[in-house]
Amino acid sequence: MYIMTYIVSITDLRKNLFQLADKVVRDGGEIEVEKEGKRIMKIVRIDDDSRERARRALEVAKKIGGKFKHVKFDRAFFRGKKEIEYMKSLGKY
Repeated sequence: MYIMTYIVSITDLRKNLFQLADKVVRDGGEIEVEKEGKRIMKIVRIDDDSRERARRALEVAKKIGGKFKHVKFDRAFFRGKKEIEYMKSLGKY
């Protein structure tokens, strides 16, 4: 499979960022950005499935679920009232 590589200047990237991002998503190509004749950045498509990551995280959580009951949470970790109320709703911590 051949991946099309587009070379654009940093000014063109600034002007057409969203169109170029759509091109990467649609065509699966890559965009290399040049500044002063040197390539400084590459934009590529990332194949990431959030459902798959969530499934793996749940598998890990099930495996380690009961192993950290002895750990005490520091109240300073929670930033505000909403976080504290949420943790209270989950049970003692």
